[in-house]
Amino acid sequence: MTAVNSERLRAVWETELERLELDVIAVERLLRGLDSAPLDPWKPVAALDSMPVDLAVRARELLARQQVAAKDLAAALENARKQITFTARVIDITGRMPAGPVYFDREA
Repeated sequence: MTAVNSERLRAVWETELERLELDVIAVERLLRGLDSAPLDPWKPVAALDSMPVDLAVRARELLARQQVAAKDLAAALENARKQITFTARVIDITGRMPAGPVYFDREA
């Protein structure tokens, strides 16, 4: 591989890793209750050659962050589902909508 092709491949991989990291940052911000700008779903570049070896550490770290974010997002969605179920039960029992937000601390 020529030096120009090698540099181009590295730049493409760095760009792709940055795009993936932006997705992870968006989810991390969302989980912390901060605004998160919607991003277009990541789609890999077609016919991308092998990743340069020295970028593998960054890729593994990014994968670990993605896995943590996915686990935390699943937990947050489950908590939201429980809140919705609880609110629906309150409405069923009382026959009316709550006057304001209803919060239930299941660990209290």
